[in-house]
Order: sequence, then C-alpha cells, then structure tokens
Amino acid sequence: MTPTERKKKVEKLKELHEDYFQSIGDIESLYIPKMAYRPAGKDDLHISFFPSELKKEKDIYTEFIDIDYNSEDLKRTLYLLKYNPHWEKEYEINTSNSGFERHFIPVKELIIINDVISRNDKPKQLTLDDNFSEIKNPDNRSVIDVLIGIEKVLLSMNKKLNKSN
Repeated sequence: MTPTERKKKVEKLKELHEDYFQSIGDIESLYIPKMAYRPAGKDDLHISFFPSELKKEKDIYTEFIDIDYNSEDLKRTLYLLKYNPHWEKEYEINTSNSGFERHFIPVKELIIINDVISRNDKPKQLTLDDNFSEIKNPDNRSVIDVLIGIEKVLLSMNKKLNKSN
C-alpha cells in the first residue's frame, strides 16, 4: 500500500468519528488507527506507536485495524490514549529487524470513548475526576467478533498468497 493510499484509508476511517471530534471542539484531533496484538512474551494485547507519534505531545485517538487498514471492530470503537509525558521511560521500546523503533502500549491503558451503539449518546469530555473502573477490556470480545477478525486476516493472507503465485 502506498503512503497516499494509506492516508486515504485513515481519512476514511476517521470520518465516522468526525461528529465526536467536532463535539469536543477538536477537529484536528490526532487520530492514528493501530493493530492490536500480543507481542512475543506478553499476555495482554498491545498497540505500538513510533516515537515521532508520541513526541507530538497530544492525546491520541485510535481504533483497531488490520494490516490493510480495515477496521477490525464491527462496532468501530474509538479509544483514547491520554498523553503521557513519561512515555519514553514507561513504555517498553522494541526495535524491528529493519531498525524501526516502536513503543508498546498495553490496550488496557486505552479509554473507550464510544462506539456505533453509544454514538447517539451525548459525548462526554473526560476529566481526571472520572472513575474509569468500569472501562471494558477490548480483549473481552464476543466469539463472533474474534472469528470475524480471524476471517479477515485469513482472507487477506489468501489474497496475498494468490498474488505471489
């Protein structure tokens, strides 16, 4: 996928969340969709950000996508990663074989903003006084959601294998 194609896909994904960004008065919100996965040696789901993304010193909105930038969540859940000024020390760094550094962030640190079911509810600006104890773990997906995600990955792999033959 070319950078231009990727940018268009991200813009298309972000469109669904525009009403929320307008409601909080931040139409230029930092929105970076990411793949959620279990890194080797970890038990929990993580997402990863490049240092250049975290250096922007902004809250980051995200949703879970596959390798082809298609949403993996039928409910299109929007998550928030609050800016952490200590990210360099607190988030484990991983360097790929090609030399790219990424910081692992546990999915359990993400705050659920809304999804297509709750989008009709009036969005609420989060504050430090909010009680986040009822936040759902996105790993507690239904079996159907997991199977749909697996199906998407297998179809994507099949398409790529057929192209190489």
